Amino acid sequence: MCKQQVIVSCMSRIRFRIVPPVDRSSEGIFISGSSEALGCWGPARALRLTWQPPFHTGEIEVPTGSHFEYKITRGSWEREAVDAHGNVPGNLSHGVWLDATLQHTVADWKDRFSGRLTREVMGSRLLAQDRELLIWLPPAYSRDSGHRFPLVILHDGDAIFDPALSKPSGIDLAADEWVSMLSRRGMMPESIVVGVRHPEGFSPEDITLRDYELSPELGGEGYAGFIAQELVAHMDQHYRTIASPSSRILGGVGLGALHAFHTALRHPGIFGGIACLSTSFEDISQSLPANCAALRLLEETPALDKNLRMHFDYGDLDIDECYEGYHTLLAASLRSKGLVEGREFQIQRIPGAGHTPISWRARLGNALSFASRS
Repeated sequence: MCKQQVIVSCMSRIRFRIVPPVDRSSEGIFISGSSEALGCWGPARALRLTWQPPFHTGEIEVPTGSHFEYKITRGSWEREAVDAHGNVPGNLSHGVWLDATLQHTVADWKDRFSGRLTREVMGSRLLAQDRELLIWLPPAYSRDSGHRFPLVILHDGDAIFDPALSKPSGIDLAADEWVSMLSRRGMMPESIVVGVRHPEGFSPEDITLRDYELSPELGGEGYAGFIAQELVAHMDQHYRTIASPSSRILGGVGLGALHAFHTALRHPGIFGGIACLSTSFEDISQSLPANCAALRLLEETPALDKNLRMHFDYGDLDIDECYEGYHTLLAASLRSKGLVEGREFQIQRIPGAGHTPISWRARLGNALSFASRS
């Protein structure tokens, strides 16, 4: 029998908003829980959400002052949500006092989870400190001990794989999900993915040590050396990577995208592809396009490696609406150096996209597939 304590008789509206995994994102999602409105833990009586991209949404009314627990499934306990490591989490819970929206990102499903997410700490001489890495190994890594894999390195490691680390939004970029899905579709090979964690995590709103590291105007030069020299060598030495520029991609969002571009220019011949989403060409100094240091560096670079595939995109919302001028100059400069759009580089303006994790999550797959050589 379903039991709940009722303190007052008035009702509160509770809205659920769920971000699904990127693969088969429109599949039905259910909320099963201890409340009668959620089926009293009976999957057949659970609340079915409505797909309103990019969220599954639904609403219940429950007594104000009550408390309920719940879980997210695809209609059965064999298909419930798991965390980024494949573990079934404990019950979610909510104490009801006001109308509220409960938002969650599903890292994966119990019946579909694959690959392995690990943590490692490596020392850096150039940074004079240790750096934590989140490393995702594809399913074939454990099945075939003789096979080697391409390498994808992404900045802002807290926001790459695990919604629990992706503060404050709770929305990760789903890099592991994208690589898995794209490899199944033949759009990129199965790859090892590394997310580099910054000491203060990832905050798009605040200037932190993360910004100091990624800004070419501040500490970006030393951080580029760490990525191109130390991290690549570490991965080639300790993991079964394909130690070739054509099998390496570097990417990021915002300042992370700017740093990926900067690293490719400063350390040619290391990466075969870069994936740059909402590139913050203005950097910390907020330079206008005509005074942009990154674009000046591109102009001063005598020749570019035509084996380097470069993806850039930006939206028309939030800060991204100011980025068109930078990308117009970028395209002109790349063409002047003999690069062909659609072959060596692509620049996309995406209507309705913004400078937000939910937008970057939707765009990452396209960036990776172009930067890859599959």
